Amino acid sequence: MKNRKPVAAFLLVAAILAEGLGRVAAETTNTIALESLVRQCLPGCQFRLDGAGKAEALIAPTGEALDLTAAARENPEPKEALGYWYSPTMEFLSRQKIKAATPQEAAGVIKLLHALWRGSDFVKQKIYNARRFDGGWVIEVDHDFTHYPGMIRAIHPYELLLDADQRGVQIRERCYWYRGSASVYSNTVHSVYERELKLNRGLNYPEVLEKELSKALENEKAQMTIKPGQAQRKE
Repeated sequence: MKNRKPVAAFLLVAAILAEGLGRVAAETTNTIALESLVRQCLPGCQFRLDGAGKAEALIAPTGEALDLTAAARENPEPKEALGYWYSPTMEFLSRQKIKAATPQEAAGVIKLLHALWRGSDFVKQKIYNARRFDGGWVIEVDHDFTHYPGMIRAIHPYELLLDADQRGVQIRERCYWYRGSASVYSNTVHSVYERELKLNRGLNYPEVLEKELSKALENEKAQMTIKPGQAQRKE
């Protein structure tokens, strides 16, 4: 009976140490994963460390700094273009002109965005798929429910626009769910907005747009099933 208190104290200390070591190990793993993505996508960038040796900013070759603490708290917002969300981290990465000539490189850009914003564990639980369109990539992000089950909010697709050298010049996230082409999405968003603005000052714009995007996707699918010879005869 006399030994129960020392044993309990020992077990409590051991549990605290284990929790602390686990947290340190997780932070180290996340840091290593983030550093790997930075080396892959932004070999010219360097981390700036604080007094404790923890990365506090990502520094571009131009000297521009991305505050990592601020990046982790930001929420994407609409900007000048209708139908898209932007964030300071997206804009920082866009200015770095990351090479994105392959699907793997394009997906890597969004993985880096998510690692800076949500952490490496978030990236580990996602499946990234990049498909080409004229002028860039659409990157779809799905949750890996097989290994990480749960109720997870869906992520809207990202667009990565390219320059002539196959380098990303703009990253943006779609405000609305659409799995079709980037040009059809953008054109539908703008045309519906202009029409609804004239009809009733855009009061029903979100509801109408979702219906129009659904019809646009069905049209795209229908066009995909038409063979070239059939399309010529119909014309």
